[in-house]
Amino acid sequence: MRSSISEVLDTGLKSRDLFAFILLYASSVAILALVVYFWHQSFGSAYPFALGMVLLLLVLLFGYLFARYLLEPLTKRNEELDRLLKETLHELNIPVATIRANVQLLKKNPSCNPKRLSRIQKATDQLLGLYEEVDYLIKKEIDRVEKEPVRIDEVVQERIDLFADLLKERKVEIKLEPFEAVLPKQGFIKAFDNLLSNAIKYSGPGSLIKVSLKKGVLVIEDEGKGIGEEELVRIFERYYQANSKAPGYGIGLAIVKEFCDETGIGVRIDSQAGKGTKVVLDLTKI
Repeated sequence: MRSSISEVLDTGLKSRDLFAFILLYASSVAILALVVYFWHQSFGSAYPFALGMVLLLLVLLFGYLFARYLLEPLTKRNEELDRLLKETLHELNIPVATIRANVQLLKKNPSCNPKRLSRIQKATDQLLGLYEEVDYLIKKEIDRVEKEPVRIDEVVQERIDLFADLLKERKVEIKLEPFEAVLPKQGFIKAFDNLLSNAIKYSGPGSLIKVSLKKGVLVIEDEGKGIGEEELVRIFERYYQANSKAPGYGIGLAIVKEFCDETGIGVRIDSQAGKGTKVVLDLTKI
């Protein structure tokens, strides 16, 4: 299964594809050059319209051959990836659902340790979350991510509850008004998780983290280290980190920005070094 997945996921051009493309392109240029040369030798500058039509037809012909050669393999790989995705996710969903069902049954048994059951339940939910994230990422790669009506306030509250263990050393202020938006749910979850984890990571114990949703504007604010003016300009760059020793890879905010650009969400970051950071997502622009 691993070799099949890795083979199908490799939807980019391989070295032999690139070599073939260069060879075809070089051949087409050489043929066009020869046609122009022999035409000029035979007719001189006469019949320019006919020459232009011949060149146009040749360009269209080679363009068609290039597109057919390059796009057809990618289309087939995408179809195979879609098939493999559905089958694999279906297979993964069965054991996860089985575990969850058995946990619910065990909870009814008074002799079972509730703490251990809670850990199993949490681990199962995390596995399900990873399953949904993989589903989203693969569909995103083949442009098949579906939008759906999402209650933003409910999802935000669920994610905050999931981060409860990390938030227990900080003060949390939550004010969420009901709001619904049509967007890829898993993509929004991934973006919000990155913003909340950043707020936790860069703010110390006892500090305040505010999460508010009012009239479709989501705000995540912390009292952490903040971001200097020079770093703020580059904050959405992938792999950029103001502090190279900080944990992570510098891709969290790049993921947030990419998702916001794709869905039409307005995103703004206000921050000052030593005074915390405020991230604003305007969901009304979707």
